Amino acid sequence: MKLVYKIEFNSTNSYFKKIIETLIAQAGVNAVCKQYDGFILIIIEEEGEKIEGFFKFLETRLPVSIFIGKSYVIEDIDETIEELEVHDVKQNLSLLTNDAIKEIIENNDIDFLNDILKISKGEVSRFETYNGLKDLFLPNKELREEFESKGYEVKLLITDVTKVHDLFDINMKEMQLLCSIERPLVKLKIKLLKNAQKEISSTNYVYAKIPDDKETVLFSQALKQKGIDYLLYVNDDVYQDGIKVTYFNNDNLIIRGEKGLFPKFDYVAKQKFNTSKEYFDTNGGVYKAILAQNAKRLIPSIGVYFSLKSDDSNISINIPSKGLKKIIEIPNIINDLNNCIEEIEEIDEHCERLINNYKKKFPEFLRGEISQDTNGFESIINMCAKVIGLKDAKEFEDLALSAGIKSGLQIDTKLVNIDGVNYLDYRRTVQSMMSYKMADVDNMTLAYSFYESFSDFINNYADEIAKDTKAKDIVLCGDMFANSILLSKTHKNLSKNYNIILPKRYPLDY
Repeated sequence: MKLVYKIEFNSTNSYFKKIIETLIAQAGVNAVCKQYDGFILIIIEEEGEKIEGFFKFLETRLPVSIFIGKSYVIEDIDETIEELEVHDVKQNLSLLTNDAIKEIIENNDIDFLNDILKISKGEVSRFETYNGLKDLFLPNKELREEFESKGYEVKLLITDVTKVHDLFDINMKEMQLLCSIERPLVKLKIKLLKNAQKEISSTNYVYAKIPDDKETVLFSQALKQKGIDYLLYVNDDVYQDGIKVTYFNNDNLIIRGEKGLFPKFDYVAKQKFNTSKEYFDTNGGVYKAILAQNAKRLIPSIGVYFSLKSDDSNISINIPSKGLKKIIEIPNIINDLNNCIEEIEEIDEHCERLINNYKKKFPEFLRGEISQDTNGFESIINMCAKVIGLKDAKEFEDLALSAGIKSGLQIDTKLVNIDGVNYLDYRRTVQSMMSYKMADVDNMTLAYSFYESFSDFINNYADEIAKDTKAKDIVLCGDMFANSILLSKTHKNLSKNYNIILPKRYPLDY
């Protein structure tokens, strides 16, 4: 009896195929595994009972992957589709299947006593992993803030995955992402009492992961035996940043990062790329790269690239005969709150009165520094955060994600034309936040409303642009779309009339 089993797989990297081939060998069945662009086939020729036993074996041994889609039996193989050619691309990824983890723990005996004593005393342990050096420490507000003040992002290492539900409000999908073979970073909501003193994070969210290499597996095992279920850490000197992932509907989305993703052989460009920067720069940016991956370069489309870090956020059109043209640009503003206030004052008399009244009511909000090392949307969100009394863009977004509301207020997202270029008038956005704050609207509603209003901004202008270009495809990219409020509301409205394209094989941003 012959059976063909198809696994949708949104990556051309071959590590998952190798895992399946190992399991076929262990099961001792007459089967082969073949990888194609977008899916993997398992072709097995055995008696019915052996086939059933093999798939029960797969069910217990095959790990989860962030690239896996649906799996099902198909009638036959389309012989016109070519199997992917195997390229020798070594990736920085430890294939930590359950069997591999068991073998690591059973066959290695390393003394971590000095590191554990140091951590137990509230100090920082500098630990060498396969990916480079990390600094690890017990949850501690002072230490966390010290690292953050130096520009580090503090993340969480979970040493005992069975205790995850004690620490986080986590759903099944987030758990699957956390435990996938790629070992990504997942943004999780911390239970309130576990972060009462802000020892884990300045907000109720933190990026967390489980061990992703041999050294960290062994260290975590030793920590777990001492009752230490999780640690904070910073990447001090690592070769590649870990990938951050989120999900939307049935799709997993890579936000940023490279570990386990690059180096990568791209079958469209027919070349190897070592970093995400190399890949996107070679392809002319994120929007154009996604068009290439989806064979859409010769079709009219709209691209919305909204990025926290980049100074090039915009809404563009791609017209095959004319190329790519930016229609709306997000300004790269001066990171100075006083400058922002002065610009708002100059708009009109109403704004001047608003600023005078605001200064009297909230003088404390105008004190303190704004980060100078930001661009684009992050700078704008920092301004919005400061004028409502929040620290920065991170606190602003995490507060929005905590909002239990379905709709908010309308924040101004108007355009201003400067030298023939349509820019978002960020002054109006900040001024709108200040006006609502003067009316005593709570911060959670304001933060939520910001993302909802930018969803309306995208929807309205995409419709306008589409009327002129007849475009039916809209690409959403940039790490702003990692925000579930912005993505879900934008997708819900646009998907009624357009084909929405999100990257599945590459990150939203770099």
